Amino acid sequence: MKMKKILGILSVMLCGLSIFPLFSSARNDQNMQVERSEDSVLSEVDAYIAREMKRQHLPGLALGIVQGDRILYLKGYGQADSSGRPVTPDTPFGLGSIGKSITAMAVLQLAEKGKIDLDAPIQRYIPAKHKGAEFITVRQLLNQTSGFTQISTFSNTLTSANEQAQDALEKNALSYAEKFLKDTKQTEHPYRYSNANYVLLGYIVQQVSGQSYGDYVKAHIFSPLSMHSSYVTLDEAAGHGLATPYRRIFGYNVAYDGPYIFIPGDAPAGYLYTSAEDMSHYLIAQINGGRFENDSVLSSEGIRLMQTEPVPGTYAMGWMTDRINGLPVIGQPGGSIGFQAQTYIVPEKQLGVIVFANVLDAIDSTLFKSHIITTTHIASGVVNILNEQPIAGSGLSISQKYMLVNILMFILTAWLLYALARTAKRCFGPWSPDYSSHSKISVKVISRIVVDFAGLIAVLILSMTQVLPVWHIAEIYQPDVILWLKMMTVLLALKGSMGIIRLVRTIWHGTTSTLKY
Repeated sequence: MKMKKILGILSVMLCGLSIFPLFSSARNDQNMQVERSEDSVLSEVDAYIAREMKRQHLPGLALGIVQGDRILYLKGYGQADSSGRPVTPDTPFGLGSIGKSITAMAVLQLAEKGKIDLDAPIQRYIPAKHKGAEFITVRQLLNQTSGFTQISTFSNTLTSANEQAQDALEKNALSYAEKFLKDTKQTEHPYRYSNANYVLLGYIVQQVSGQSYGDYVKAHIFSPLSMHSSYVTLDEAAGHGLATPYRRIFGYNVAYDGPYIFIPGDAPAGYLYTSAEDMSHYLIAQINGGRFENDSVLSSEGIRLMQTEPVPGTYAMGWMTDRINGLPVIGQPGGSIGFQAQTYIVPEKQLGVIVFANVLDAIDSTLFKSHIITTTHIASGVVNILNEQPIAGSGLSISQKYMLVNILMFILTAWLLYALARTAKRCFGPWSPDYSSHSKISVKVISRIVVDFAGLIAVLILSMTQVLPVWHIAEIYQPDVILWLKMMTVLLALKGSMGIIRLVRTIWHGTTSTLKY
C-alpha cells in the first residue's frame, strides 16, 4: 500500500515535471509575443517620427514615452546644431509653457507644508500696494481665473529680455501687479490664459521659500526627480549641450541667436530647459501620485488637484484636458523662440508622452488655434500608435503651408510691381492730359496717395514704439512675413511719391485733366 502511494506520488511528480516545461514554454512564448508586439509598436513610432520630421522640416527632435513607473522608450532624432551633433535623450530643449506645471507643483509643495493658503489673497505673499491684491487668490492664479490677459503681457516680455536674471523675476512680477491689480472690488473672472499668473506664482514661491525661484525648483523638483539635465537659466543649459533654436525664414531653417531665447522675468511661465529623459521622470511622478523611484515630490491628492480643471474645458494647474480619438488625456503645449514641445498623459492607460523640437515660428501654429503646434500633432500621433488607433490627419506640412504663403506673397508683390510700373509710366512718360472733372479726380488721387503712405507710416510707428507690442512679437516669431510686409509698404510709398509728382505736373501745366492714377 505504501509502495502504491510512493509510486503515485512519483508519477504525479514526474507528470508535473513533464508538464512544467510546457507551462514555462507557454509563459516564455507569451513574454516573447508581448516583447515582439512592443518592439513592433515602437518601430511604428520610429517610422512615424521619421516621416513627420521630414514633412515638417524639423532639425532635431527628442521623444520620451513612459508607462506606469517605467520609461518605455527614449530616443533622439536629427541634429542638435549645425555641426551635426546628434540629439540624444539628454539633450536640453526649451520647455515653454509646460514649465507652468513645474511652477504649480512648487506652489502646491509649499501649500502642503502649510506655507501657502491657496484660497488666501495674494496680498499676503507679495508686497503689492494695489487694492486688487486683496481680491485675487493664489488658486485663481493657478487656475488662470484672475482676469489677467495674455496680450497685455507682451510689452513685459519684450522689456524683461534685457533684465539681469537675478532680479528680473521680481521686477516683472511687480510690473504685472502694477498693471493688473487695480480693481477695487471682488469680481468673478472666467478662465483666461496669461503668463502673468505664473510669473506672480513664481514670485510667491520666491517670497515664501526664501530662495530664488530657480534654486527652489532645482532643490525641490529637479533633484528628487533625478532631472540632471534640467536648468533654470540659458547659460546653464547652453553649457550642457542645449539644442540650437531655429526659426523658419521663407521655409528654410535658420539658427536664432537673438535676445529672446531666454527671458528671465518670465521663467516661471515658460523659460526652463530640460531633456526628454528628465521629463520622462517628471511624467512618471505625475502618473504615480507624485512618486518617482524612492522619492515623492507631492502627495497623490496634490497631483490630483494639479490635473483637475475647476470647470471642464478650462485650466487645471499647469495642465489642460483634451481628447485624442475619444481617449481622455491631460496635456500642455510649450513654445518659446526656436523651441516647441508637447506632452500628454493618458490617465486610464498610465501612459505619458513628451516630444521636443528645436524650431518654431508662428506658422507652426494651426490657424485660429495657436496652441496646436507641430509637436502637438506629432505627440497625438504617438499616443494613437501606442493605443492602436488610426493616426489623425496632421494637417498641412510646413512645405505646404509655406507654399501657400509664398504664392500669396508672390501674387501680391507682382500686382504691386505692376501697379508701380503703370504709375511710373504715367508719371515720367509723355504728358497726355485728360479733360475731365479736375476737382473730383484730384480728391480721388490725393486719397489714394494718403493710403499709399499710410502703410509705411503705420509700420514706422509700430516698429519704433510699443504702441502695439504684438507687432514686435510677430517680428520675433515670423520675421520673414514681417520683412515682406515692410518691403511692400516701401513700394506703396514709392508709388505714392510718383502720384505726388504726377499731381504736381498736373497743377504745373494748369490743366483740368483727369489723372488715371
